[in-house]
Amino acid sequence: MESRIVAATPFADIREEVKRILEAAETRGVTLRVLGGVAVYLHSPSATHRALQRTYRDADFMGLSAQKRAIESLFAELGYQADREFNTLHGHQRLFFWDPQHERQIDVFLDQLRMCHTLDLRGRLDRDRLTLPLADLLLTKLQIWEANEKDLIDIVALLHDHPLGYGDEETIDIRRIVDVLSNDWGWYRTAKENVERVRSLILERELQEEFVSLRRLEELWRAVEDAPKSRAWKLRAMIGERKRWYELPEEVRHD
Repeated sequence: MESRIVAATPFADIREEVKRILEAAETRGVTLRVLGGVAVYLHSPSATHRALQRTYRDADFMGLSAQKRAIESLFAELGYQADREFNTLHGHQRLFFWDPQHERQIDVFLDQLRMCHTLDLRGRLDRDRLTLPLADLLLTKLQIWEANEKDLIDIVALLHDHPLGYGDEETIDIRRIVDVLSNDWGWYRTAKENVERVRSLILERELQEEFVSLRRLEELWRAVEDAPKSRAWKLRAMIGERKRWYELPEEVRHD
């Protein structure tokens, strides 16, 4: 990312605003990585394709709890208002900031993404300069129980632009996804539902004619199904859907 003078107020276009925030964080030595739809946009050229275009309003970031004070200072310098009550109550795991000019919110998760399922990202934020690693980015979409159309479109774009691989920067690390889903039956169950939703969207819109996403989706899911499952996974599978396996956060936003 080229160094330039960082503007004092947020940009209207959230995609440009995310770049501004990331640049300012890097300059100050603050670890921030974007997730959600803007992260997919930054990684996936096909997100601009007419069949996959979508709107972007807010943005979510992942940071480190050890840098909480630095993150708060960063957003204050960039023209944001902190939600002091929320940050006091939940600041050990999540921070909330508000851009009053554009009526836009920014969430910063710390260490772990706690939504419908929990994804531990400590030790993984140095693998990509701007966003979560591709496998984690895909997992954040697969973990949403009430996934909407934008989430499904993001999955199509990610899978079209990035082959499955084993840790290269521009591949989706299949080992990471298999590891998460083979150790947590609830995660697996939600992901399975979303795989079916993505498959249905691709077939209904006949996107398989232009995108290789369906083939990669099926390859990924075969690997998940074939992988050995942990003892905890098997025990939870015995209970199955008699007990709810996902959380519904008070404020789940699909960005």
